[in-house]
Amino acid sequence: MVKALIILADGFEEIEAIAPIDLLRRAGIEVLVAGLGKKQICSARSVAITADEIFDAEKHGGFDAIILPGGMPGTTNLLNDNGVIEAVKKYFAEQKLCCAICAAPRIFDKAGILQNRNFTCFPTAAEEIKNGNYSNEAVVQDKNIITSKAAGTAVDFSYAIIEYLLGEEVARGVVEKIYY
Repeated sequence: MVKALIILADGFEEIEAIAPIDLLRRAGIEVLVAGLGKKQICSARSVAITADEIFDAEKHGGFDAIILPGGMPGTTNLLNDNGVIEAVKKYFAEQKLCCAICAAPRIFDKAGILQNRNFTCFPTAAEEIKNGNYSNEAVVQDKNIITSKAAGTAVDFSYAIIEYLLGEEVARGVVEKIYY
């Protein structure tokens, strides 16, 4: 079974978290939602989500993909957590899929995985990223890194993740069922 880890911190962007959780699960991917520091996580617009578990960098290494949603101050909370940074470094070093949307690619920059890589993100977040090659595309895949621009690209972001993990046919089947 293919498994993905999504880390949520207080202030996450709702669509950027829920769309991948929903669509990846529809594809048959086992998704574990880990809350940063606690199980009850509150979104940027005060939507409470109960995570499956509390994030633990040592415990949460056995997944095929790590996914970081954007949102403020959610991405800043993730960015300032050493466990999240170390997890991203580990996933990248192990050639596992690393995914971030909106402002979350800033975390990839801090972890040092955007060197010589193409990426996209929310345009104002791009100003903070020191490494890599910014693209204005909705979704950018560069080997084992998938990045996406913003809330409006969450379905395309999820499609790219499913396609990478399970193939184009499965990804197409999922989006056809939601009439996307």
